[in-house]
Amino acid sequence: MQYSLAKKPIKLATPDINSPSSRSSNRFLNSLRALAVGPSFMPFVRFCSFCLYATLGALTTFAQTADTIYHNGSILTMAGETPTYVEALAVRDGKIAIAGAKADVFKLKGDSTRVVDLEGKALLPGFIDGHSHYINSLLVANQCKLYAPPSGPGRDVPSIIAELKKYAADRKIPEGELIMGYGYDDTVMPDGRLLNRDDLDEAFPNHPVRIDHVSMHGAVMNSLALKKYGISAETKTPAGGIIVRKPGTEEPWGLIMETAFLPVFQQSEPMSAQQEIEWTRAGQLLFAEAGITTAQEGSTMIGPFETIQRATEAGANIIDVVAYPFITEVDKVLEVAPLSEWGKYRNGFKIGGVKITLDGSPQGRTAAFTSPYLTGGPGGEEDWRGELLFPQDLANKMVQKVYDMQVPLLIHCNGDAAIDAFLSAYELARAGDFSRPWNVTTIHTQFIRKDQIPNFVKYNIRPSFYTLHTFYFAEAHLANRGPVQATYISPMRDSIDAGLQPSNHTDFVVAPLDQMMMLWSAVNRVSRGGAVIGADQRVSPYEGLKSMTAWAAAQYDELDSKGTLEAGKRADLVILDKDPLQVDPLAIKDIKIVETIKDGTTIFPAPAELKTPKAADKYDGMFYRWRAHVCDRAEINQAAGKLWTLVKLNDREIKKENPPTLKFEKGQLSIFGGVNRLGGSYALIESNGSVVLGELFSTRMAGPPELMELEREFSQTMASVNGFHVEGNQLQLLSGSTVVADFRTSD
Repeated sequence: MQYSLAKKPIKLATPDINSPSSRSSNRFLNSLRALAVGPSFMPFVRFCSFCLYATLGALTTFAQTADTIYHNGSILTMAGETPTYVEALAVRDGKIAIAGAKADVFKLKGDSTRVVDLEGKALLPGFIDGHSHYINSLLVANQCKLYAPPSGPGRDVPSIIAELKKYAADRKIPEGELIMGYGYDDTVMPDGRLLNRDDLDEAFPNHPVRIDHVSMHGAVMNSLALKKYGISAETKTPAGGIIVRKPGTEEPWGLIMETAFLPVFQQSEPMSAQQEIEWTRAGQLLFAEAGITTAQEGSTMIGPFETIQRATEAGANIIDVVAYPFITEVDKVLEVAPLSEWGKYRNGFKIGGVKITLDGSPQGRTAAFTSPYLTGGPGGEEDWRGELLFPQDLANKMVQKVYDMQVPLLIHCNGDAAIDAFLSAYELARAGDFSRPWNVTTIHTQFIRKDQIPNFVKYNIRPSFYTLHTFYFAEAHLANRGPVQATYISPMRDSIDAGLQPSNHTDFVVAPLDQMMMLWSAVNRVSRGGAVIGADQRVSPYEGLKSMTAWAAAQYDELDSKGTLEAGKRADLVILDKDPLQVDPLAIKDIKIVETIKDGTTIFPAPAELKTPKAADKYDGMFYRWRAHVCDRAEINQAAGKLWTLVKLNDREIKKENPPTLKFEKGQLSIFGGVNRLGGSYALIESNGSVVLGELFSTRMAGPPELMELEREFSQTMASVNGFHVEGNQLQLLSGSTVVADFRTSD
């Protein structure tokens, strides 16, 4: 019997002989052949072979069809040193299958393929957050956004009140419940007409209202909110604080700032595990709305870290979140997340490395410089250059610790003296051996000197710049640092020309989460007042986009999977209404985010089927409390500059004529133990209540046995201290959660 199967050759898709399905079919065919007992059986075998391979070919072709194809727009790959566009892009199983010619891409079109006509819009890789404080998004997602234009509606007091009323009505906030807003900027209010308590009382007589300042260092509150937080006419203004009073009275009326704001800042509402999940979704949608598919939690304390873990466990993440535990929290984080787990995504979350902060903010005059501020210090200090948060010896040990852990380092250094201190610590940690790669990113790096850039190139250190300061804070920098330094802020042009690949960031919530505004600032460098701030440091729109896509992906060691539109990479995409390379540079800030896609799935606009997961039963009835991270708050502490006398040690009252005393001042720790004087270095971290001590030294003098024994116990106790709490004239030193020493002061 003869079988003529076709008169013309049939082209079949060739199966992958190494795939599980092909290996199975080969075993089946071999079994058939083994059963053949004569020539008459072979036509049947050939027929079975044809049927099986034809079926496998069809299945293989079906498996290669795209889920989605994008075409008819500006598809900018961000791969390479110059702009490259492709005609179409296909997504399959959450990854980019192909990006290239339309004819090639449409070969993957199947019956179920969704074809998206971009209609001239731009398609780019999803934006990657160079640096922000993601955890704050969980809080502000439930607050009213009041940034000044162009990033928000807060142009004047009436606009702020109108937006608050709309927010309260849309949310149906019941009477008596706190209404919160964020982003209020008093420096741009027209004619000096500032928001005050009376404005808020008139608009919201039955709600407590708290409007946080754009710096996150203060707030304006109405009468009910002031009562809630225990602030009244009797409240004294603490050193380093501001309480604006109603003219002619002692009544709080306007901004409450800095140390006066700490009692407010330290009172946070508890969250249930389910609220953590719901707020996680809401916060991540803020990033998605900005076109961001990977966000950074840039200084993670243990409480927020555990919140992120619980939300991750519940499956709440719709974007990737990368956390960098703060240096004082590393050991706590290691207890719940072993080092072997770092650097690996689990349900959209990974630990990226460690964060260290060396100085404060230039606009707050707390960044560390090698030359004095033109306007003096924040407290009126003369010849003020700012100070390192950590003394050099502690900074050295911290950088060494991160290097020894073999994990990436983020290090905040704004002023040129802080950058010098970082470079010194870096060189000491490496001890002349630069053979092992180490991923290090300097955060902000705003006032890097031109002569410091070659060391960044030599050591392959990536700066993450903050070009939004050329818009939001240019006038403050001009006043504080003068035109030469102020116009050289965030020198992206010189850094790129030297061979560096910097990222750029918003530092959200200090600046708005607005990626197009960030790009605009890097390209134009125009201040809020319309002045050009360093025209020679402008970058091209393509370079600006690289700093928020490919170069930012490299910062996370993820360039193999993100940052460009290339086959095999994750389908993290953003669609813009216009191509940033094809509009007037001054119009870049007006470009809108149309759609954000994570791993092939649209997350903005939020799809109707986006369900919020439920918290695990084991968390039922449990509540959690933590404070939002506020950038650059670490320099504020109420313990420094006072003489503290020991009154209790390890729960034992101290009743000596000359008890031990200590004083924290400018990074140096001075102790009188009863006989000897001890000294060393320290850092107080008010934002999370941590204290870091350097090695103590002693004068080693002999004295009465009972005093020597007390001094020995006191010294041993000090070595165990890793936290503190200060309130009024009482200071408590902690070892873990245990109070080990109590002090009083009369200062």
